[in-house]
Amino acid sequence: MIQIKYFPGNTLLHRLDPRTKFLLLIFFIFIEVAFLDVRILTIPFLASIVLYLSAKIPFREVKSTWKYILTIVVLIASVNMFFTLLGANVSQPHVLAKFWIFTATEEGVFLAVAAIMRLLCLAIVSLSVIMTTDPAVYAPGLAKLGIPYKGAYVVELALRYLPTYVSELETTMNAQMARGYKAKTRGGLFSRILNTIPLLLPVTINATLSIYDVADAMELRAFGAKKERAWYRAVQLKPVDYIALGLIGCSLAFAIYLRTQFTTYWIPT
Repeated sequence: MIQIKYFPGNTLLHRLDPRTKFLLLIFFIFIEVAFLDVRILTIPFLASIVLYLSAKIPFREVKSTWKYILTIVVLIASVNMFFTLLGANVSQPHVLAKFWIFTATEEGVFLAVAAIMRLLCLAIVSLSVIMTTDPAVYAPGLAKLGIPYKGAYVVELALRYLPTYVSELETTMNAQMARGYKAKTRGGLFSRILNTIPLLLPVTINATLSIYDVADAMELRAFGAKKERAWYRAVQLKPVDYIALGLIGCSLAFAIYLRTQFTTYWIPT
């Protein structure tokens, strides 16, 4: 099963304030969107790997999650390998193979590698932030950034509900197996995905019912009656956060300078 949840720990990433982590994630998103040059993308890609390893997230718990992510990334990159050249100025591409209307070129492969690095970097950083941040501090952290508390609470519910949905799917699968449903534990990744399709309807119904329960509970507590509210969990920047924010600011300034120098794809000739 996919596991996207909070793993408690005492690493540097765990100790960072949620606001610092949000700004770190935004910084990586900016880098991946702003640059097309694979030479520049290598820097944040390696940095994201170091960041993830420093969080010490147990690999056994998230192994299946990475299988799904890698499958999606490879599929997207495969499409890029055939179609990315439509947006790149390559006068005479070096053809490697042709099949029907598809043509694989050296330049397309190289651009597909850049797409893999871009998508993996965003996935690594996003999971690193989610898996090292206590869900209870999402809303207070976003509110401290100036986001209205209603929107902050919506984000918190979304991030907290995903693990609940996965847990509900696993519970439903066990209940169906007790009633004679035979889940194939062997086979490829696609066969496992197909096996979960019959379970989506009951899980979706249960998820919808639980959403109404949450909405009723919030209404009974007069959520949204006031423009401001107090938070049970307080968040406060620490010296390590100021150091991290300083590094993010310097890196952002340097990235903006590099953006003026590297404005397009880099394809070796």
